[in-house]
Amino acid sequence: MKILYLTLSRIDLKKQGIYSDLINALKDAGHAVTLVQVMESGKKEQTGLSNEEDVTILRVAVGALFNVNFITKGINTVKIGPLVKAAIKKYLKDADFDLVLYATPPITFAGVVKYAKKRYGCRSFLMLKDIFPQNAADIGLFSEKGPLYLYFRGRERALYALSDRIGCMSAGNREYLLAHNPSLPPEKVSIFPNTMRVSERTGEPYVRKSGEPLRVVFGGNFGRPQAIGFLIDAIADPGMQEINARFLFVGNGSETEKVREAAERLPNMEYIPFMEPDKYDAFMQSCDVGLISLDHRFTIPNYPSRILSYMAMAKPVIACTDPVTDMRKLVEEEAGCGLWCESNDTDAFRECVRKLEADPAFAAKLGECGRQYLETHFDVAGSVKKIEEMMKG
Repeated sequence: MKILYLTLSRIDLKKQGIYSDLINALKDAGHAVTLVQVMESGKKEQTGLSNEEDVTILRVAVGALFNVNFITKGINTVKIGPLVKAAIKKYLKDADFDLVLYATPPITFAGVVKYAKKRYGCRSFLMLKDIFPQNAADIGLFSEKGPLYLYFRGRERALYALSDRIGCMSAGNREYLLAHNPSLPPEKVSIFPNTMRVSERTGEPYVRKSGEPLRVVFGGNFGRPQAIGFLIDAIADPGMQEINARFLFVGNGSETEKVREAAERLPNMEYIPFMEPDKYDAFMQSCDVGLISLDHRFTIPNYPSRILSYMAMAKPVIACTDPVTDMRKLVEEEAGCGLWCESNDTDAFRECVRKLEADPAFAAKLGECGRQYLETHFDVAGSVKKIEEMMKG
């Protein structure tokens, strides 16, 4: 099978990640992958074609998309589609594809998908990672009645209509999508969770020594959706200061300065700049608990991919999220890998930390359950199989 893979993510095929793992697994299964990768334009970045790790890569230079204000990001996001389409026309005009594969964000790939389906006569599969623009409206980035929301909502509907199959991260995610898009045939929408190459990640048991602080790590993007303000307030709470726990924030994003400032004034909090995946995994070995956080105002059942790295390392999870997400069901029931609280409840968050700090054996058991569940349900081989089955259907 020849696959055209469209992405906004920064993918390094030599490193681990949900997208690089999928591409490498597809390649190892005998499929030919052409990766069309959007990159921020800078001093030397130019659109062009290359071959790396037996994958054809078309990099398309666009405007700044990360660590910029929302207006700038929105304008440059709108420009992505035409720029990618032009690059495909120029560099892949003689190619042939059976499937165009893509993930949200962004939803502005609709025009590119439409062009690819017509040009190559291929099928299309959307890996739904983000339901935009509703997630942005939930946290007040713009009004549901405003022109930006209406524009992006139109693009969203167009992308769904163009997709022959849509894979949602969870059952709750699928239910939400069908309820809010009644024109979508249910048989078109399946569950397609985030996955990884489990065999390449080695889980370690809970190893905290007596007297040492509980090391709770929040790794990844620091943005408004991650409820950074709530986490800082909860960590600064006087009651939390009485618990032998230390909170480590590893990464970057629009809320980085807020994290940095808090870490400078709070004795139980530390900021660590972004780490490459291999270094981050090694760092995680010395941590005790993985932290998931989402704004409590979300109305969409989100499923952050960062939980996979915690489960792979056999670390127990504290999930602070909105009440509608089925992340709670995963953590507390299905995987039994951690504790949950709503991300506006400081007392409940403190109690989660207290439980794990007070009972190392309980924490270790949660971590072991997470690792076992990951091996059974979130191995990337399952994703490859689902894509192959979709193409046969």
